[in-house]
Amino acid sequence: MTRETNDTAYCGIYCPDCIRYKNGYSGHARQLKAELERVEFQKYADTKSPFGAEFDQYTAFHETLTALADVQCDSPCRVGGGCSGTPCSIMECCLSKGFQGCWECGEVEGCDKFGILTPRCGDMPKRNITTIREHGMAHWKEMRAPFYIWQK
Repeated sequence: MTRETNDTAYCGIYCPDCIRYKNGYSGHARQLKAELERVEFQKYADTKSPFGAEFDQYTAFHETLTALADVQCDSPCRVGGGCSGTPCSIMECCLSKGFQGCWECGEVEGCDKFGILTPRCGDMPKRNITTIREHGMAHWKEMRAPFYIWQK
């Protein structure tokens, strides 16, 4: 299997474009979390005093920091068992039909499995699927759509 195939998710997403994929911030978040836990910062934040009122939301921050630390994905979907190691309904559908990806399916346009991707990716996966169909796996990534809806 080629690198382009390995790096292309079943849904048409190019995994290296994902904010989770081999990111640098998860390691930093783990280091910060460990240091804050080492100095027992939660206790400092919980202590009511004229100093530190800005830490009233520390618990929410710690939950977000934990999520940032845990969100790293080190393998593309195809070889890593799904996005961040969790198979989605799109992957399961392709595997059950013996497809390399949704570009081999004739029902993509009406497929409701893409709803999970829409809030962040818009119609990018389906546009990529069309590009893969038209140009093939070896040449599609240079023409891929921007990953997130906020990217131009």
